[in-house]
Amino acid sequence: MPEFMKNVQRLWRCGMLLGTIAAAALATGAHAQSSIDQIAGYTGADRMDKLVAAAKQEGALTLYTVTPVEDVTVITKAFEAKYGIPVTLWRGSSEDVLRRAVGELKAGRHHVDVIETNGPELEALHREKLLQPIQSPLFADIFRDAVPPHHEWIGSRLNIITAAYNTNAVSEADLPKTWEELLDPKWAGKLGVEAVAYDWLATAAGTFPSKEKGMEFFRKLSQTDHPGLYNGHPLLTNLVVSSEVPLGLTVYLYKVAQMEKDGAPIKRFMIGPAIARINGLGVARTAPHPNAAILYQDFTLTEGQKILAERQFTPTNIKIAPLPEGMQVKVINPDAALDNLGDWRGEFEKTFK
Repeated sequence: MPEFMKNVQRLWRCGMLLGTIAAAALATGAHAQSSIDQIAGYTGADRMDKLVAAAKQEGALTLYTVTPVEDVTVITKAFEAKYGIPVTLWRGSSEDVLRRAVGELKAGRHHVDVIETNGPELEALHREKLLQPIQSPLFADIFRDAVPPHHEWIGSRLNIITAAYNTNAVSEADLPKTWEELLDPKWAGKLGVEAVAYDWLATAAGTFPSKEKGMEFFRKLSQTDHPGLYNGHPLLTNLVVSSEVPLGLTVYLYKVAQMEKDGAPIKRFMIGPAIARINGLGVARTAPHPNAAILYQDFTLTEGQKILAERQFTPTNIKIAPLPEGMQVKVINPDAALDNLGDWRGEFEKTFK
């Protein structure tokens, strides 16, 4: 995430995301905008019937996404099978999706209906008024921190960062129960942290009685245990499995679940709240197929959630797929990530130097 956040900030600073772009891109006529506003704001009891009928008339949907192809196509194929609406898919990195969406709008080309990417990029699109506010009764079922007040995008899954341990190298009875127990000298040289987990550190420190106390703790942890820094969550997870790093503090929950299911000697455990990054989707204000776009968003937040859960992701619809038992989750604020990444990087590098 930090690397793509740097790319987002570069785009922001170099002026790619400008209000003038948005103004030019949205010059599609008052009638067209009024029409999508009416669709997006309708909350009547027959909302779904109207959406389905109008979406089938539109007969197409274009999705830009960062989700791996093997995962997103399971959802799009299920959508196509249910509604008979073909989905045109374009997949790229978070930077590529952002650049393509904004570049097309700048040129007055309105191809994309739904943009599915990471929270900070979606928040950048919100700031430039490129996304459509949506009113959906489904939002009441979504994990609270995955529902921005402006409703211009919605979190569909959480990339939960958790701690994990090698079950051959560490016994469950020896696991630390609190952050303070990690300061025991027995953990020196046995811990691992992802090398650019700037947002994780800032958010984890914020779960202490004060952020200052949190940063003080992590500085002490660094001086006492000297955690190793590893480039990439997959690498750190694999090192936990191999027992080269007996205890990893920043691994992705879904990857731990996948590897444990395959028989690897790894399990998650909790120290304080788990930290989560949001991935979500928003409807373009100039969507050529607005009904199909809103219908797809609804589908992702319902039947799509079951598909995500089956693939070991963490859905945000807690009515359909409750969070793991006993897990508290603190979501990284996408708005704060967009504005403060530089400061967070500085704090991280001074802490784990």
